[in-house]
Amino acid sequence: MHMRFRVIEENTTPIMYGIGSTDGLWARHISTDYVEVAALAARCNRAGLSTIHLMDVVEDFRRS
Repeated sequence: MHMRFRVIEENTTPIMYGIGSTDGLWARHISTDYVEVAALAARCNRAGLSTIHLMDVVEDFRRS
């Protein structure tokens, strides 16, 4: 499995987590819950998600 997405820890108060891609795209301020964001990044990697769809996936995640 090629790792395209990974969790990024943001320097905020409280600590927020985002997802960074190997293409340099970064979805910021997804959640304060590392486990949630790590699971989302893992699902994106398993599905072979294209980076052009990352922001749509993150938007849907935030609404759920």
